[in-house]
Amino acid sequence: MRDSIKRIAQQFIVSHYPESDIVLVGGSAVYGNLTTESDIDLIIIDETETPRIECYHFLGWKIEAFIYTALSLEFEFHTARYTGMPTIIKMCAEGLLIEDKHGNGKELQREAKILYEQGPQVWDEDTINKTRYQITDFLSDFKSSEDFGESLFILTKLINTLTELILRADGNWIGEGKWVARNLKSYDEDMCDKLAKYTKAYMNTNDKTELISFIQSTLDNYGGELFVGYKEFFL
Repeated sequence: MRDSIKRIAQQFIVSHYPESDIVLVGGSAVYGNLTTESDIDLIIIDETETPRIECYHFLGWKIEAFIYTALSLEFEFHTARYTGMPTIIKMCAEGLLIEDKHGNGKELQREAKILYEQGPQVWDEDTINKTRYQITDFLSDFKSSEDFGESLFILTKLINTLTELILRADGNWIGEGKWVARNLKSYDEDMCDKLAKYTKAYMNTNDKTELISFIQSTLDNYGGELFVGYKEFFL
């Protein structure tokens, strides 16, 4: 399957981005866990193009093209370390190099691997406190909500913010979608399993007790709930 994906990607590049300097195949195609919904993710370095993401159908496959110039990719790397979202860095570090006109592809991958291993910028105390305040607010709303639909949306935001605190406060990548769960599981499998367990119990019984207790005890590891005394200055 990997060889066939490589051939399709190469044909796509010849057809759509013949001036590209570096092309990498990333995502599920590299890791060998393709599903019926998988697409082919491509990192394309092309100085003749405007940086963007563009999606295609090609030879029966969905193709997601992340198009950069060398300068815009460097900016993306710096942004990723600030936001904690390593998608492009990870794809560059672990991707399959299929085009390298000027011989710079290996160096790009080496740089991406170093950045990925370094992790994102560690949160400072102000950022941790701001997130504790946000979680406290969401938790208060969740406790008092009697509407299941509203509670579901509050809980989604609460879990996402709590997970971000857990990972970023300790200098770990956060990711998006399924990668949030995978990164949390990689960092602390027991915590990830308990979060899933208590959330599932709430969904089945509408009893919030265990889930609220778990969230509070987890938040205690980072200073606990924060409301009185919190302040944030506006620009």
